[in-house]
Amino acid sequence: FDIGGHIWSPLGISLWALTMIPWITFVLQYTGTYTRITRRTLVALTLPAAAFPLLFTSIWFGERTILSILGSLSALYLIGLLTIGCYLVVRTSYRYGHLTLRQGVVLSLAPVTFFMIANFSGPLVESLGEGGAVGVFALGMVGFTAAVGASLYRYETFQSTPAVGRIGERVIVRQTEDLMFVVDEEERVIRLNRTAADRLDVSKTEALGEELSEVIGASIDDLEGMETIELLTDEGSRQFDPVISRLTDQHDRELGHTLSLHDVTELELREQRLEVLNRVLRHNLRNQIEVIKSNAEVLADGTADGYAHSIIESADRLTELGRSARSIDQIVSQPSTTGDVDVAALVREIAENARTRNGVELSLSVPEEAMVVTERHALVAATESAIKNALSRADTEVRVTLEPIEPGHCLTVVDDGPGIPDEEIETISAGTETPLQHATGLGLWQLKWAVTKFNGELSIDNDGRTTVELRVPDQDR
Repeated sequence: FDIGGHIWSPLGISLWALTMIPWITFVLQYTGTYTRITRRTLVALTLPAAAFPLLFTSIWFGERTILSILGSLSALYLIGLLTIGCYLVVRTSYRYGHLTLRQGVVLSLAPVTFFMIANFSGPLVESLGEGGAVGVFALGMVGFTAAVGASLYRYETFQSTPAVGRIGERVIVRQTEDLMFVVDEEERVIRLNRTAADRLDVSKTEALGEELSEVIGASIDDLEGMETIELLTDEGSRQFDPVISRLTDQHDRELGHTLSLHDVTELELREQRLEVLNRVLRHNLRNQIEVIKSNAEVLADGTADGYAHSIIESADRLTELGRSARSIDQIVSQPSTTGDVDVAALVREIAENARTRNGVELSLSVPEEAMVVTERHALVAATESAIKNALSRADTEVRVTLEPIEPGHCLTVVDDGPGIPDEEIETISAGTETPLQHATGLGLWQLKWAVTKFNGELSIDNDGRTTVELRVPDQDR
């Protein structure tokens, strides 16, 4: 600043200084950089500017003092506010498609023009005299007013503010149900949204700086080769579709990646259901119809020994397949609704209604009460499927136990039958569709989908005896 010794300089510069706090406050809200302007914010912005009047002590005392140096630092602070404000306005106007760069430049000209007028008013008085300086000052103010007017009326700067774009970006990231991460070139987590932190039950501060593989169990390279990734969330095990995008600079150098994980658990269930039920219709039903047709042809020839019984058995199998398919469709299609469920009472009721074959004993070991918050319909379907399948395989005994675990309960069904074919267990575990050779396979699919519906875990062990474990989480914990 060349404040000289004339009243014009202190007056003009002081007027300019008074506009800087309103200017930066306006810019922060206009661009959406910071919209929660409070009294505390205003005090924090104003305090460094409070020393600005000390800039003029050199006029009052005739020499530079510590006080005038403090005033100079305050003046530099105000110039910084001017520069930052202009930068934010121009950059934000350029960034969003609903605005033009010209709008940002014209709006920034207003405070810059005022600053130039205030700064050069002293030298103008000395070179042009007060009359000439007043004329230049008036001309400058006309330019200032013209810049403001052009912003308001010619370019309609305030008809559509850039804050919409910036705040909109934040809202999308904050309110989206997708898990979102930003990682650097070393795959360290630089940013994650609130949804990711909440659903994965991790602290934002703890996750920042950690490698992505430590947070979700997979690297960017791993995810690029996956169609879906299974993650343990606050709702249990869920399937997510990863979408990866590169982050580059203006020279196309890779800086990192953004990762979006979309929950596709329900979609995966629907696709599996369609594949499996389609296989049932094309394979099992076709086979049973062929059996009925061939036996009916024999009946037509008059040789009926045993063939009528085969037709009845095939018809029963068709009925059972249709019933199973309908039950599966209801389980997967029905909206999830959770509520209080007494698992112990539910297991006892299902066991009492189960039909046992001659020679097969069904024993129960369950507590008097086992309350959880879960999806009742899915739990009923899973429990019925596990007990029914065990009874159909067992030679002499089926044992059902219910034990508390954290958080929830574990239902174990053990039978002494020949066991479930390994290929069926592998198919269920992998979630792939293969020909279903008998009703047990369809029963296992019902079991798997029902367990997934109530966010539980399923394990099957064929070591000597068939052991099926259902982990029922308490979704209220």
